[in-house]
Amino acid sequence: MANDNNQTAEQFCRYVCIKNLPFGITAREISEFFEQFGTIMNLYLKRRVAKDSPISLPNPLVTLVFPDQGSVDEIMAARPFVMGDCQLFVRRCLPINTKYPTEPFFSTRKMLVRLQSEKIDDSLPDDKSIIQYLSHAGGKIEHFERLDNKTVLVKFDDYDPVDICCLSRPHFIGNQSIEIEKCTDENLARNPTGLQQKSNFDIDNEMIDTVSPSIPILSIDDQMAQIRSTHNDMTQRLEREHEQLVSSLAAEWEKVAKKRIRLQRLTLDFKQESERLEVEKRKWQKLYSESLKEKPIIKTQGETKLSDAYQKYIQTKEKYDQLIQNIQK
Repeated sequence: MANDNNQTAEQFCRYVCIKNLPFGITAREISEFFEQFGTIMNLYLKRRVAKDSPISLPNPLVTLVFPDQGSVDEIMAARPFVMGDCQLFVRRCLPINTKYPTEPFFSTRKMLVRLQSEKIDDSLPDDKSIIQYLSHAGGKIEHFERLDNKTVLVKFDDYDPVDICCLSRPHFIGNQSIEIEKCTDENLARNPTGLQQKSNFDIDNEMIDTVSPSIPILSIDDQMAQIRSTHNDMTQRLEREHEQLVSSLAAEWEKVAKKRIRLQRLTLDFKQESERLEVEKRKWQKLYSESLKEKPIIKTQGETKLSDAYQKYIQTKEKYDQLIQNIQK
């Protein structure tokens, strides 16, 4: 496949994301487990739903960075992995871009091969050429369907070949530039009316779900009713998710507000204690300075008293010696 000249994509080829880790796992345990596939340059372990949130993830996730893509290929080939009671979910990391903003956040075994040309007469290469080209991504093609002359739906037996194709942009078959993207809605890709076209080619020659010719074509009103029903369902689901998110954010905000009040109180207490210690410091500095000034005076007085005591001692001793002499006589 053609190599991607995008430096960001080349960098992400060395990244692997691992989810569903055991709750109490440590970075050291993860490193020891995956170092068999190569040197781990960086390890990003996420334990909480947000950076400063007290809410922990029931199953943490980690991103590992290796020196080259070979280590990532070995990890993907060695699946599945089990740590404790958890079977890990391992996938390659994809860069976020404006054209495919959701690709890094979900995995799928289905993808669409499209022709970028806007000319009506242009069409994708033949099925055999496309299949041969996609075989370089590895995996097994379970389903191959030409939706029209510019779109092909492909389903692999694994999600990793799809991620490899997304990381290997741009794509060329012969002199034709093609676009490969993950398939998020198969029905929408097949036909905006929801009808399914007959498969042109099946790799395994298995039975493929196709629409029977006996099924009547839906009228415009029926199509609109289906669209309205789908829209209402999506709207209700999004509203529920929005309410849950707002409730979660409100709880987080309340916790943050309490922490902020506590920090403000601690800051005020610290300021008061700092002012008290400053006053105490000035007091002891003053006493120390005064003691230094009084030291020479005390020293002089002590020396004078010591000298007087010594003189008295000399006089007393002379009297004592004189008294002893008198007694001996």
